[in-house]
Amino acid sequence: MKKIIYDTLAPNGKFEQKRLASFTAFWVAVGLAIYGFHYDIVLIFIGYSATAIGLNVWNKKIDKN
Repeated sequence: MKKIIYDTLAPNGKFEQKRLASFTAFWVAVGLAIYGFHYDIVLIFIGYSATAIGLNVWNKKIDKN
């Protein structure tokens, strides 16, 4: 499990800030949802996670062209 997480967050041997932020924000949102925290706060964390993943994919698409 540790290798899967490390390969996801650090594909080139160093951690990428967007991947780390999206991974952390997603699991914070899951934890808050389970705990029963405010719905709006959970959506903010999920939205941030989706935005960070989208920016990462978009930057890779631009780099290929």
